[in-house]
Amino acid sequence: MKIKKFVADIPVRHFLAAAVIPAVAILLWNNLLFPSGGERRYIGFFPGKGVRLYNGSSWRDYSDGLPSGIEAVYMTSDSKGNLYLTTGYSGIFRRGTQDSVWKDISSAEFRRRTQLAEVQEYRNITAFCIDPGNESRLYLATKHTLYASNDSGASWNRINIKNNKNSYYYTSLAVIDSLLYAGTSFNGVLAINNGVVSELTDGVPKEYYVGPFYFCEGVSALGESNGRLYSGYLFGRGVVESADRKKWAPVNAAFSKTATEGVYCIAPFNGRLFIASDEAVYEYDVKHKNLSVSVMQQELEESFSDSGPSMLFVPASDVNPPLFVKRNIAAYDIEKSKDAGKRRGLYVSWSMIDKNFKGFLEIVERSGINAVIIDVKDDFGIINAPVDSKTAREIGAVKNTNIGEIINALHKKNIWVVARNVTFKDKKLYEAYSGKYAILDKVTGKPWVGLPRERWCDPYSQFVRDYNIEIAKETAKLGFDEIQFDYIRFPTDGPTGRCRYRYRDKDDTFKSEIMGDFLQQARRETGVPVSIDIYGFNAWYRFGNLIGQDIEFISRFVDVICPMIYPSHFCASFYNRYPVTDKPYRIVKDSTLRAIYLSGKRVVIRGWIQGFDYLSPTWGPEYILGQIKGVKDGGAMSWALWNPAGDHSMADKALSGK
Repeated sequence: MKIKKFVADIPVRHFLAAAVIPAVAILLWNNLLFPSGGERRYIGFFPGKGVRLYNGSSWRDYSDGLPSGIEAVYMTSDSKGNLYLTTGYSGIFRRGTQDSVWKDISSAEFRRRTQLAEVQEYRNITAFCIDPGNESRLYLATKHTLYASNDSGASWNRINIKNNKNSYYYTSLAVIDSLLYAGTSFNGVLAINNGVVSELTDGVPKEYYVGPFYFCEGVSALGESNGRLYSGYLFGRGVVESADRKKWAPVNAAFSKTATEGVYCIAPFNGRLFIASDEAVYEYDVKHKNLSVSVMQQELEESFSDSGPSMLFVPASDVNPPLFVKRNIAAYDIEKSKDAGKRRGLYVSWSMIDKNFKGFLEIVERSGINAVIIDVKDDFGIINAPVDSKTAREIGAVKNTNIGEIINALHKKNIWVVARNVTFKDKKLYEAYSGKYAILDKVTGKPWVGLPRERWCDPYSQFVRDYNIEIAKETAKLGFDEIQFDYIRFPTDGPTGRCRYRYRDKDDTFKSEIMGDFLQQARRETGVPVSIDIYGFNAWYRFGNLIGQDIEFISRFVDVICPMIYPSHFCASFYNRYPVTDKPYRIVKDSTLRAIYLSGKRVVIRGWIQGFDYLSPTWGPEYILGQIKGVKDGGAMSWALWNPAGDHSMADKALSGK
């Protein structure tokens, strides 16, 4: 297996550069992982099989003490050989040099906040590091929170961040000269001193979206050498360095800069940096600024078969520092095995159904469309179907339609029929029961109002969630093949700082966690594939605690994710380095690629692409075809065209030439 196959096609995770290891550590690691014969040993993680130790010729089990079915994220050690293993949702484990089993050193504080009694798991540990100046001091992140331990994980204390204005999402950690540095998903690199944060964003890779506003590229690795700080990135954004720890400059190294290349490990060693990316393990000569392929590459190529581990901890030796290595063992092929995959969809509005459904069907037939999305529960809470729901009847939400005839007509043409159910934006339920289930206004004490036509219910209310799941179950009974939840988020417009969520039982619940509760229950009870609509930018970065749409987390509970990747909605400044004629293709392609990567390839990615003329100077058939090409070149097979009025005349021209 070629090393350039490593990492690019597996769930993206968060990695930390190894701390500077003194020379004595090499001897310690030789004693631990090299037998007297000098054969190389590794510790590896095999999905579904746990952790194993390589003895130079074969693998043996090394999982004693670990729960079954863990999702390993990262492995490292201190200079004495004590191992640390972080996981996605099972906590953190330590295995000392004298231990025969792994020991759980997780704090109860790391547990996922949930209102579902059956859920017993930890939050995803997104970053971890050891203080090289005091190896009993550990740092750990669970997405938006930081913790420290002074006793090798026996106890943990939360770090209070005093100016966490953006709900930072921590993706990497490092301690350098006793100061904690944190890489983030979209805020750049942070220097944290006694809870006070300085954002170090001058010169980091970023994308401007409007005026002076931008999102920094997600930091995937941090490292230090000779007083310089290094930061590595995903998606071809390379490595930057900072001599003064204030401003950054690109490392002048010939990375391939492909759209999928991600730097995930930076480890200093004898005046060099070992940089592991999707495509190779490099060695960077810091003094002469030369990049070359590491001598380890051939060894790694020869050491693994296609059935080998998905990640390795490589011990220090006389030619390399300790390294954490991941490799590609999975392709994005879920679309081929899922009924909801390989779908080319059109949204049809009720105005179009009432006006000319026959004409719409003709477009569907001649354009190769095999999926149709129909509003069942609309933007105001009206249910366009004869559902059997006591609550829906009480609040006057049910509207009689000929939905059964429409479903039958589409099924006769072998069309996959999707019900679009708007979820937490619901004017009918908001106004019912004296506003009992509305989000409250902190200032007035009355139901909160955002935009004039929007009314939002409280996602923390079990009643609100149960009601939406009940409607989904009733919708499935009508014959729909898939339930698609839209507005599966918290409000973004209006005075959102005044929102009070009276049903939130734990103040430190992440917004994404309550979305996870809803989707986990919905998928279990609905009985048909479940899809969700998310903002386009949530396919680019891990936001999580802003509106609750954490693509990595919620992908565990759905079958399809539909990012709304309309090029016009990425703002005027976005991707201005490309010609205006290329932007629709570029935006959709990179949105698709990132969505597949961040969701861990565990779900179908079916992007909503633009089927309407809005801020689109090159609007026409080629605009639509460019987006479809972007979907395919981004690695997906599914897409859906959105036109809010249901007018698909331009799509008809693009797809069928009429």
